Amino acid sequence: MKINVRELKGLTILDVEGRIDIDAAEFIETVGWVLKNNRLKILCNFENVEMVDYSGLSILAIAYKNVANHNGAMKFYNVGMHIRELFRIVQMDRVFQCYDNEQQALLNFDEKILELEMRQLRRRFKRLETNIAVAYTPRKTAGKPARQYTGKVLNLSGAGLFIYGPNILPVRTQLEMEISIPKEMAPFEMKGMVIWIVEKKLQSYCYPGMGVQFVDVDSQKQKELLEFIDKNVTNRSEM
Repeated sequence: MKINVRELKGLTILDVEGRIDIDAAEFIETVGWVLKNNRLKILCNFENVEMVDYSGLSILAIAYKNVANHNGAMKFYNVGMHIRELFRIVQMDRVFQCYDNEQQALLNFDEKILELEMRQLRRRFKRLETNIAVAYTPRKTAGKPARQYTGKVLNLSGAGLFIYGPNILPVRTQLEMEISIPKEMAPFEMKGMVIWIVEKKLQSYCYPGMGVQFVDVDSQKQKELLEFIDKNVTNRSEM
């Protein structure tokens, strides 16, 4: 990973390039260096970021909390669709403020962000906010019986879901899930992997919870799931 630091209109811009993963601790160090130099307004340009994985999410969260602890602000722009989808799965889109381009991000450092604007930003992407039941079981390992847990799905997309409940499993845990839906449809049976555990101080509104990314998705099941999401998002928007 490479980071170029530049100044523009009183802000510090970090042009990030490469992968944000377990080897990206440099991001935390760079943000810390910026803060030590009393630069409290930080923009992160993700135009050349290839991917962010579950370790990268933790790195971004640590850096973000460090900025917040210094009464600063850190925002992101040019964030790829696949990365925004990851933020949505783990509910970090409610924490990280993402903009389409540098000009838009610069403008929003000059005025307060209205909640209406954030809602409009989120509506560009189809994610169904819900409160449906889910039963999930860790995939069996040798010598250990599988135990089933239950929770609530707070949001659902074609790439994954967010589970709220007391039984939180470690990152990388493989899951078999049965997602309950309206009576006229059979439950969705999906496989997934835990990619994020909620930190209470950062996401108190959905603690305890975990983000789960779908894996080994059957194409027909995914099609049915997307149709269900599309139908319900459309119906709610018409209300």
